[in-house]
Amino acid sequence: MTHRRLLIATTLLLGPIAAETAAQQPPTTPSAGATQFVSTGAPVTPTAGQPANPQAIPGVPGIQPNGLQQVPGQQAAAVQPQAPVGFPLNAIDQQLVLQTLQMWEGTSKTVETFNCEFERWEYNAVFGPGSDIPLIKSSGKLSFSKPDKGSFKIEEIYRWTKADAKNPEVKAPGDWIHQPHEIGEHWVCDGKAVYEYNHRDKQLVVTTIPENMRGQNIVDGPLPFLFGADAQKLMNRYWIRVFKSTETDIWLEAYPRWASDAANYSKVDVMLDRKTMQPKGIQVNLPSGEERHAYIFKGEPQINEKNLGSWFTGLFSAPRTPLGWKKVMAEEVAASPHAANPQAPVQR
Repeated sequence: MTHRRLLIATTLLLGPIAAETAAQQPPTTPSAGATQFVSTGAPVTPTAGQPANPQAIPGVPGIQPNGLQQVPGQQAAAVQPQAPVGFPLNAIDQQLVLQTLQMWEGTSKTVETFNCEFERWEYNAVFGPGSDIPLIKSSGKLSFSKPDKGSFKIEEIYRWTKADAKNPEVKAPGDWIHQPHEIGEHWVCDGKAVYEYNHRDKQLVVTTIPENMRGQNIVDGPLPFLFGADAQKLMNRYWIRVFKSTETDIWLEAYPRWASDAANYSKVDVMLDRKTMQPKGIQVNLPSGEERHAYIFKGEPQINEKNLGSWFTGLFSAPRTPLGWKKVMAEEVAASPHAANPQAPVQR
């Protein structure tokens, strides 16, 4: 579960980092916590506009060159997504989508720096208190500096807890209880590598970014819904429609056209602020159909602020290895026998 959350968090901000082609990659050992996605290790057959080798995910050992994650002991072929009900759109609705994406692209190009607080609500219809009540609420900060530097950190975690632990009812009364000893994910990208803090094993995990993916190319990710929006790329990669429009917001639904994307999420809902044409919230529906993660950006984000201070620039510097920790490369982690074990919540 930890790596799944990191997958979504990383791609929300920066997108993935290109891997070598499948033919050049040795077999990889499944990563810790890899319980949902499967891969054959072979390239996904591309549809129109799809690259032959979709990109790997930074900071997530075990992600294959086709963008899928292995499950221990399982093999499955990628299934090409089918168009959702209601597609293709009629000419009027298609034009509305295109105009919306073009306005969004225009404002995205103006973002040089971004800094905000966010909340993440994680829903789990099987293990949670219900499909409409989050199992976990967490909060944190994310920052971005154009073209390829970013920081993501979960600072507080709250878990839904029943008031009466013996009450068997799924929707029994309860509340979200602060977990002061549980540590959330934290990663930093300096443009040359992604550094993930693995508190469980006291490791600073480094994923090097190939030179051909540094700079502008890094935003061409499997979930490019926060920065670097490109209208044509979005139209080529997703079935998109406007499903709600108000005086203040525009809601988009995006369904992946590519098998590699569909392995990581079945649908993404994006709420755009009509005034700024910037995302106010993003909801990621996971392939199981039982889980979704909602990101809510709190307050007014700091965009292109001139007085962020030296601390902001320092966020994106390659971090020092904490005392008593070990710096390791991501491929070392993927090859470790310990990586196949499920990862429990990390405690402080």
